[in-house]
Amino acid sequence: MSLTRFSFYTMLKFCATQIFCLCMNASGYAFNETHANLVSKDTIVNPNALPYPINDRRGDALSYQNYNTFNSFQPSNLKDSVVYDYDSKRYVVYEKIGNVYYRTPITYSFNEYWALVNRRAENDYFQSRANTTSLLNRGKFIKPKLALGDDLFNRLFGNGKIEISPQGNVDITAGYQGQRIDNPTLPEAARKNGGLDFQMNAQLNVNANIGDKLKFPINYNTLANFDLDNQLKLDYTGKDDEIIKRFEAGNISFPSKGTLIPGAQQLFGLKTELQFGKLFITAALANQKSQRQSVNLQGGTASTPFEIKADEYEENRHFLLSQYFKDNYNKVMSNLPAITSPVQILRMEVWVTNKTGTTTNTRDVVGLADLGETHPYLPAPTINVLTGLEIPYNGANDLLTNIINRANARDPAFVYNNLVGLGLNP
Repeated sequence: MSLTRFSFYTMLKFCATQIFCLCMNASGYAFNETHANLVSKDTIVNPNALPYPINDRRGDALSYQNYNTFNSFQPSNLKDSVVYDYDSKRYVVYEKIGNVYYRTPITYSFNEYWALVNRRAENDYFQSRANTTSLLNRGKFIKPKLALGDDLFNRLFGNGKIEISPQGNVDITAGYQGQRIDNPTLPEAARKNGGLDFQMNAQLNVNANIGDKLKFPINYNTLANFDLDNQLKLDYTGKDDEIIKRFEAGNISFPSKGTLIPGAQQLFGLKTELQFGKLFITAALANQKSQRQSVNLQGGTASTPFEIKADEYEENRHFLLSQYFKDNYNKVMSNLPAITSPVQILRMEVWVTNKTGTTTNTRDVVGLADLGETHPYLPAPTINVLTGLEIPYNGANDLLTNIINRANARDPAFVYNNLVGLGLNP
């Protein structure tokens, strides 16, 4: 990486100074004699000395602080760089002319190198801040003037003035709301609570006109019941001889001249109306904020027509609690609207699967599909004499008896092994 930089202006200044000094020396003895008369007779003056001498620096380019602009000049064949030596864990600063070392390489430790780099960056930063402050203290800048002719303004926005009429109000409510409960059962820190109550409501109405083409109708209210009440729009209306007839941005509408396809209302986006000869084009790109619904009233009641596909019909799609209800469904429902069922469900529990892994307010349960069923175990099911239906109960098979007679039947750690030992499948 290069450690010394010079600008074109610095190079130009250096060349001009050198040419000036050479010209003054070439003018002969007039300059030397005049200069000799101004100094003491005991002072020895070198006639070939430059008024702005160029001094060589002492040290490497990283640690040397160069304050002379003319000393920043560096020939193009002089190359400098910083290399990190992985073996010695040190930084090496060297300068070469071609393949020959111009100066003896100097090494720095890791902390020494970054201390010098950080110090130089800090000095450059504060120097730039000082230059900026000095430039700002000189006075106002000369700003370029922007000339906008009346013809261009009238062409874009039409004839007229720039009128902006804002109206509205801002209500701010700030306070503190707290309470204290003298309940001895509560901790001392829980008896007092409260917080800041801050509310702000704003209502703004702006009517802005730029010429007679561009308009900005704005209506905003934070207490509006619907977002549709807040209107923000940019409306540009062109002349008869212009291609752009109208351009809208914000809350727009897209009405339709025909009755077959209804227009859309409460749109937020862009809309433009163009004319190319006898061809009129209206295009809109927006997001609709409202929905259209229709209701038919017949005989004082609302009727909504709907269609159902044949493959979506819900026939024979029921959620039955057990196999008993499935087997006797047709018998029970054969005398509709009268349902002839000997079973009346008085209480039912619904269990939700714990998918989050939380253990608060949770219980473990095992559901048995054959509990109370008569077919799996009893060779002769119990039949109700009046209805001729099988009666489901826990003793209809020996499943419950076999489970409760096993050791550790209610221990969650042994439930799985006990049930598998009975020949049941999860």
